[in-house]
Amino acid sequence: MTPSPAPLADAELFVPLNPQGTATPLVCLHASAGSAFSYLPMAQLLGPEQPVWGVEAPGFDGSQEPVSSVPALAARYTAALREALPAGPVHLLGWSLGGLIAFDMARRMAEAGAEVGRLILVDVSPPYMVPMPPEPETVRRFLHEIAASLGLDVPAELDALVAAAGEDVSAVFEELGRLGPWPPELDAELLSERYTVFRAHAEAAHSYEPSGPYRGPAWHLLAEKSPPQDGRWAELLPDRTERQVPGDHHTVWQGDSLQQLAAHVRSALSGPARPETD
Repeated sequence: MTPSPAPLADAELFVPLNPQGTATPLVCLHASAGSAFSYLPMAQLLGPEQPVWGVEAPGFDGSQEPVSSVPALAARYTAALREALPAGPVHLLGWSLGGLIAFDMARRMAEAGAEVGRLILVDVSPPYMVPMPPEPETVRRFLHEIAASLGLDVPAELDALVAAAGEDVSAVFEELGRLGPWPPELDAELLSERYTVFRAHAEAAHSYEPSGPYRGPAWHLLAEKSPPQDGRWAELLPDRTERQVPGDHHTVWQGDSLQQLAAHVRSALSGPARPETD
């Protein structure tokens, strides 16, 4: 029986992206930035009958310390989801870091005997335990991520500014406003808060080693312009279906690429668990 998504409205972790509808709920896990609202345009394209909820990261609103572990995030979100919807099933979707969290949640739920409807990853790099990059490189990636998500050009002087500042992250954020057309609300204080969350999530991704595969049906929607992946996901998701979406890691959420992405998600949610191979 399809569960009512209404209990999710009472759980503090869940953000309504489309709370209406009677289909099995789709829960979207935040990427490194911590916000769930990157999924809103997709949720609107899935139609009024598909309930979609996002999960916002601890610390995103500044009220808590961010969490720097994929298993810890997955355990917390799984517990909240099982409490809100103990009967299941539920679909899980995640982009980038969100895909690692969704994968870990699906594996935990399967081990506990809970029903996972569909697991959908969107352009998720395979997990490997690797050292964190130096602080300036993490700052640079953070600012490039913000620019890409907002559709802004990266100022030509940005990399030089980051390199000159070294470990002084606040100096970068103080100087950023004069380099280009950044939204005025992205002041140094807000950037510092957002970077704290981003850095914790970067640590989570770099330190994640899955404890086993998820053997249920899964879909992986890959950006055509992203670098080729190795065979790690074949080991961790032996029952997966892969589809490609035009664009890169960020532009899959825009324009015609978003339309195609949403169409693949609809197919995953409404079609057979194991579609025929093209």
